[in-house]
Amino acid sequence: MHDIKFNYLTDLCSRYQQDKFFIEEIPLSVLSKLNKRFNISSEEEVIAFLDCTIFGSGKVGVCFTDKGLRWNNLSGELGNIEWTEFGKVNQITVQNNIEVHFDNRKACLIGGGNTYPISLFIELLTSIRDFLNEYSYELLVKPHNVSSSVTYNDLMNISTLFEKYEEAFEPNNGLLVDQHIPSDLKKKIIKYFNLQANKEIVAFLCTFPLKKTDGIIIGEDGIYFRETFVSLYYPWYVFRTLPLYLSEDELIIGKDNIFHLTHAKMEGTEILLFLKKIQEYANSVYKSVPTVIDLYSVNTKTKNYVIY
Repeated sequence: MHDIKFNYLTDLCSRYQQDKFFIEEIPLSVLSKLNKRFNISSEEEVIAFLDCTIFGSGKVGVCFTDKGLRWNNLSGELGNIEWTEFGKVNQITVQNNIEVHFDNRKACLIGGGNTYPISLFIELLTSIRDFLNEYSYELLVKPHNVSSSVTYNDLMNISTLFEKYEEAFEPNNGLLVDQHIPSDLKKKIIKYFNLQANKEIVAFLCTFPLKKTDGIIIGEDGIYFRETFVSLYYPWYVFRTLPLYLSEDELIIGKDNIFHLTHAKMEGTEILLFLKKIQEYANSVYKSVPTVIDLYSVNTKTKNYVIY
């Protein structure tokens, strides 16, 4: 058993995650430069970052900190709004398909090299604003210490149920568990997934054998999905209630993230069953932890959302 820290801002952002919207697991190459690029004080904690560059340099985008929103537009224009002020915003609108306005104030630009749907971005901001109105800034960012009973051994035991490993041959369904992950492959996926070198990997499911590094990582703290144009991380307390379903040869994750299973050796239905078993386990462990869904039914309709 170990302690984890979370807050409702992290929880909300995680549920709206898509490629290049990083929550908690921000690449170190980007994180090390955010404070300077976005004029973030040393007293602030970066919760999430939406990278709006083509190649993932992190020079342009939007930061979600424990104090408020910080942005750096393509023009080099810096801007910010504190959460205490953001809660007073009446209308969150979009102009010219890329300009986000708070009431009559032009704020950040979502466009350029970014593929994050602007309608989803507005939905997230509206959810945060509604949370601030219903509760408070203090509750939004207050850290909660929770004892986690998710264990490496339990995750390994569940994963082993779905593994078909023959030592003399290649694994016939692409799932490798614990010591069955070769050290050279582990180094490659750690680099490809932008993980810290000491990150505990319980299992790895390869979904594209020709590339070998595309797939799903079961980690001690959460689950990772990675392929071209898709990079996602969900801590277990979020993943336990995350929407997850199949559409032909595609796995639909969270807010309509499409993860391809066309070339996976394991059947899509088996992959879904495997992930559902992991979800059930995580839910049994964290059922006493209140999620933002439990606390507040967030209004996900396009309330106060206008496109010109």
